[in-house]
Amino acid sequence: MSIEKLMYKSYNGEVASVAQAILQTSANNDWSADAYLSSLLDLLGTKEDLLTSGIKRNKIASILDEKDDIRDNHLRSLFHLINGYLHYPAEDVSTAAGAVSSILNKYGLSETIEENYAQESSLVESLIKDLEAPETQATIAKLPGISVCIDGLKTAQADFTTTFVTYAEMKAKLGSKDSATKIKTGVLKLINDDLVNYLRAMSKAMPEVYSDFSAATAQIIADNNDKVKKRGKKA
Repeated sequence: MSIEKLMYKSYNGEVASVAQAILQTSANNDWSADAYLSSLLDLLGTKEDLLTSGIKRNKIASILDEKDDIRDNHLRSLFHLINGYLHYPAEDVSTAAGAVSSILNKYGLSETIEENYAQESSLVESLIKDLEAPETQATIAKLPGISVCIDGLKTAQADFTTTFVTYAEMKAKLGSKDSATKIKTGVLKLINDDLVNYLRAMSKAMPEVYSDFSAATAQIIADNNDKVKKRGKKA
């Protein structure tokens, strides 16, 4: 079975999975006598670890964006509902809304949601603290739905903070390493330009030593490429 090159249209996760499968298959043999192949596999293992870490970092960053959007939506709901109450026909309600609006205006909607993650968190935490003041709570009680908005904002802020801590820890661990997509390119080149070409040659020169590993590698890559091709046909 000839060994295909791994398709460059493969997703980051697919390339990581292929690398992992190749490394697992390679463990069925002792390649210590082949210094070149051993070094290739060691390098592939290192790059696969980096790629997997990069994928995790990207995933958490994406989740963090989603958590921030949820937090922003709760903040918008609070501001918009208060603005509506400012025009309420009952004077006690519109007066209460004015008192709460004056608190919100210290922060501003667009000013808050356009800040970076850390600064927005600081502003939201401060806003929540202001809204939880006893005298403000009495005013909020006159405005149906506002306490629900505040509770939703508190939950969203706590959820964001938990995710942000995880993201910050991972970012600190990985430092300013390359993006997953850039790492993927390096893994692809290593597999296609080095490993595949080497196995193609050695499976012919010494089939008794390399044929099993070459066949397994060929199957792993072929299965991945088939999936990529099918995805392209659906597009």
